[in-house]
Amino acid sequence: MIELACPETCPYLLEARVNASEREMALRRQETAQHPRDLMLNDAAVRVLDAIGGAIVSVQRGTDAAAFESLNDSDVLAALEITIKNFETEESGLIYEHRAAAHRVDELSRRIRGHIEEIGKDQPADTRPRRSDMLKALTFTRDAVKAHMLRAPNDPESSRTFIRYTSLFYPWPPETASPLII
Repeated sequence: MIELACPETCPYLLEARVNASEREMALRRQETAQHPRDLMLNDAAVRVLDAIGGAIVSVQRGTDAAAFESLNDSDVLAALEITIKNFETEESGLIYEHRAAAHRVDELSRRIRGHIEEIGKDQPADTRPRRSDMLKALTFTRDAVKAHMLRAPNDPESSRTFIRYTSLFYPWPPETASPLII
């Protein structure tokens, strides 16, 4: 797969976003037909969901720090699991941080948490996402990653489908995205 830093005005990128989101929603509706409420998020949870996606993409691309280009969906799933455990542990009153064996999973988990905590810093307390919103968005993302992993479990190319899907919706920094002739 070739990764291009397309400008936001690229018609192929715009069309890919529309097609990918329609396909993803159709697949997720089929997969959660038993529990359609699992696909519903309030506005605060959607903001948290955006922060989670932004963290995943920034770690994979290396826009904030060193890139983990070989990051795959199982790494994302492990990082989400750790982040969820850390939020749940914190809510119980314990001061303990769960860790992963892999450095990149730990780094991704820290960045996800950092992006989530940045959301409410400049907002009044009554408009900040609550812990329940954060956990709902984290579990929603975890379920989406699991769904991607289950769609083609034996295909080595499918080990990064969630990351590729998510990356479509986060623009490259302006200095890296320029018109391309291919």
